[in-house]
Amino acid sequence: MKVLIIESQPLMRGAIRQEIKDHLPKSKITHVTSIDEVMQAVRDQSFDLVILEICIKGASMQIIKDICASKLGIKILVYSSLSEAIYALPAVSSGAHGFLSKDSSIDQLRIAVDTVLGSKIYFSKAIQDALLSQVIANVNFSDHDPLKILTPRESLVMQLLLQGNKVREIAQKLDLQQSTVSTFKLKVFKKLKVDSMMALSAKMNMLR
Repeated sequence: MKVLIIESQPLMRGAIRQEIKDHLPKSKITHVTSIDEVMQAVRDQSFDLVILEICIKGASMQIIKDICASKLGIKILVYSSLSEAIYALPAVSSGAHGFLSKDSSIDQLRIAVDTVLGSKIYFSKAIQDALLSQVIANVNFSDHDPLKILTPRESLVMQLLLQGNKVREIAQKLDLQQSTVSTFKLKVFKKLKVDSMMALSAKMNMLR
């Protein structure tokens, strides 16, 4: 297991390094402190995990895209002092596999690392709840709206399906089994009386 830590603050860098060594004793850890060093390190070595502080000097979401483009399959966890409410979704949209605030506990860092290494998307519960609330708020409920019969989780799965996500991708984003997502999809189809994504999309367009 090879881990790259991208962090400019010595104390924080040392704390992350120690935590990773405690959690993954066999891991080999490399650290860099600037954007200039990042791509060189990624080109020279094959890392399994990158832990990235996105607010180091000169960094932006582009560095996530550059790392992903340079090495396919590399897992990126953004561990940052920036607001997760603002930056979590853009980070994951750019190719990161998770976002964790530095305000979180050390135990949560371990959970985030395990989630990302397990090829799943990590969001804190606060972000998951916010995403769910956003989906529910975007549905135009009325007394005769058939969408009222969907549960919040079914509504979320439906929304992600309509955005073009595959069952596998939804399972990763929500940290669910693919079979569980498939079951939610079937329930949505049954409740809304459709038999295909095309029919579901058409029905939703009529309800909007």
